[in-house]
Amino acid sequence: MDIESKVNKLINEGFEFKLEQYIATGFAIFKREYGLFIGFSIVGVLISMAAAFIPVVGSIAQIVLTGVLNLGYFYVARKIKLGKKPTFEDFFKPFNSIGKIAGVALLTSLVTIIGFICLIIPGIYLTVAWSLAIPIIYFYSGIGVWDSMEASRRIVSKHWLSFFLLVICLLFINIAGALCLVVGLLVTIPVSHLIMYAAFDDIMKPDEQNQENNNEDDIPLEELND
Repeated sequence: MDIESKVNKLINEGFEFKLEQYIATGFAIFKREYGLFIGFSIVGVLISMAAAFIPVVGSIAQIVLTGVLNLGYFYVARKIKLGKKPTFEDFFKPFNSIGKIAGVALLTSLVTIIGFICLIIPGIYLTVAWSLAIPIIYFYSGIGVWDSMEASRRIVSKHWLSFFLLVICLLFINIAGALCLVVGLLVTIPVSHLIMYAAFDDIMKPDEQNQENNNEDDIPLEELND
């Protein structure tokens, strides 16, 4: 199913937002390969910090690299969901699509910053509304930067308060991680991204075509909690 058909279906038919399931699934996926996730979190933080020191374009590089690195969690989570054994190299597979990811990461960041400067409320709204834009442009082919942002905004707006609550929950999870001598962030950072993946996968179902083709390796996310 193409992204336009998917968005229209979600808007017209609606969808259930399963906050508790997404949180439980995020932790369940993390436990499957916690060593890989913690290792990648360390590497990801180091890469992001190093990018900030690049002369002139440091901030831009950091925004782009963060967007690509965060998708690494999604890629590996999806591989686990499909019943496949991930490798550390899998976290870096999204770099193959860095061009289109960079476009979404930069444009959403720019407009969101403007929203915060003008009025705080528009900035908050856009931050939440575009939370699915990067995974949408990565997992759905043939979609442009603005179209992926609009698709995310339309879908999230259907349950904006629920998505906002999810973001708040992730914030508190990471605050708890920071309070655990900061070391806790090595757990809460990957878990946060895996929770977002669980929400994205349940709502968008990017592997729906595989399910229609009876892909026996596909594991429903709720079963990962068992």
